[in-house]
Amino acid sequence: MFDERVWDTVTQIVAERLRLSIGELDRLRRNPVAKLIAAMPFIAACENPDRVATQHLATYLLAESAENIFDHRREDDRDVFTRLERISHFPGGDRRLIQRGMSLLALVMIADHDRDRETDRAQSVYNPLVSGAWNADEIRRPLVKRIRATPCAEMDAILDLERALRGNWN
Repeated sequence: MFDERVWDTVTQIVAERLRLSIGELDRLRRNPVAKLIAAMPFIAACENPDRVATQHLATYLLAESAENIFDHRREDDRDVFTRLERISHFPGGDRRLIQRGMSLLALVMIADHDRDRETDRAQSVYNPLVSGAWNADEIRRPLVKRIRATPCAEMDAILDLERALRGNWN
């Protein structure tokens, strides 16, 4: 079961190992994307959910701080889930709930790309929506359909569909 105690424990472990400041830990604890990443293995009843949550959360934080390696590349265009692959390993668990959670994360990623269009264009940062490799509306439709087909109040309490559509990675 994922609750605030588990969330505090996982974030504390990751913060200590990655040497986050108190301010960074506080920011992490208020981040719904990070919380969903940590909660998914518990919600989907995966094996060793604490290990999976800690590993995925550490990867997410590393990706935030190593943008030159983790930013979107042309190779990532082939599938909306390609960039999320490193945090998509869930031993056991309910596949429908895992797909729902990953779809929410993909919607956040698309919203982030959409919001960054002009900045990315001005700074010559690769963005699949700017390049025309992706059409945001076409990608969103099946993700939204998948999310709506698998209701999950526990997930929605952390990051619901509407918030994902307006989402931000940090």
